[in-house]
Amino acid sequence: MSVDNLYWREADEPESRYEVPDEVFDLVFKLRGSRLEIDHAYQLAEALKAQLKAETFARIGVHGVRMADSGNGWNRPQQSDAEMPLSRRARLAIRLHRDDYDELAGISDQVLQLGEQQLEIGTNSIRKLSSIASLHARAVCCDPDQSEPDFLAQVATELRELGIVVTRMICGRSGQIRNQQGVLFTRALLVADLKPEESVCLQQRGLGDAQLLGCGLFVPHRGIDPVYTAQE
Repeated sequence: MSVDNLYWREADEPESRYEVPDEVFDLVFKLRGSRLEIDHAYQLAEALKAQLKAETFARIGVHGVRMADSGNGWNRPQQSDAEMPLSRRARLAIRLHRDDYDELAGISDQVLQLGEQQLEIGTNSIRKLSSIASLHARAVCCDPDQSEPDFLAQVATELRELGIVVTRMICGRSGQIRNQQGVLFTRALLVADLKPEESVCLQQRGLGDAQLLGCGLFVPHRGIDPVYTAQE
């Protein structure tokens, strides 16, 4: 058969699926304890500082201990110095580089003193970063006198410096975190429509310099569309 009467085109190679790098991840610890202050970020950071080398401590991000807003007949108090019961499902998550894994894993079975409360650190597991398009930060540091549009504009500028061009963001609930210098003002932030590489970059890098207090740390979110629909 002559090749002159053939039309032959190889099929396009399928796009390779983005593989999330494993240099940075969350180490999630089980906890044992009775109660914990709602605004425990600074006390927790100081307790971890006593367990880690200074250079390691400076590199990590501390998500803090996530506690539910309500349940079992109680509601979350509004005062930052109020205490809440610590459930068996409570977890401590720390974002770290894999080079620091061994040292961070070593805090398992240690007891952290947070004010008048003790926090026993249990076993740990690795939680990988995600390439999901929508990310949420419970707290991002900002100026208390800054309007929401100005805050979002500032964040957009900071993200562009990371090589991330954002098309959709929503500013969430404001809050405060006590530290040695006084009080940090924060806003929650939802960022959507991220490319896989951008999503991983934002999780790896975070925003701001208060990540030891849980600020500027991003986690996967189900999406921004339901929020837009509710607002409309």
